[in-house]
Amino acid sequence: MDHRRHTIVTLDEHHDSSGHHVSLRGRLDFHTVPDLRMVLHRVVDDGDDDLLLDLAECEIGDATGFGVIVECLRRARRGSRSFCIVDADERTHRLLRRARMSHVVAPLDPAGPSVAAAG
Repeated sequence: MDHRRHTIVTLDEHHDSSGHHVSLRGRLDFHTVPDLRMVLHRVVDDGDDDLLLDLAECEIGDATGFGVIVECLRRARRGSRSFCIVDADERTHRLLRRARMSHVVAPLDPAGPSVAAAG
């Protein structure tokens, strides 16, 4: 088994006038999601402002990693909370498009980042 690919996922969060920003860094996969899942559930459940997820430095490693993103979206919707992925790599964009979830991704703006939360 190759243990070099098993990294720690870090989560940074802050609040500002545009919402609750959550940045994930690392590889989301079968090995890392269990430790992260409860923290993400708390973040989603404990707020009512827009949830803005930054995946720019995050790699979706497998279906478990992708599934935790879908869980966050569903939990946010159940709580009537807006959810938006504000940044992600091209591979994650493709995964979201194929899963018909591109509506949760903020539109790319060449002039700078923009936030268009989906509910």
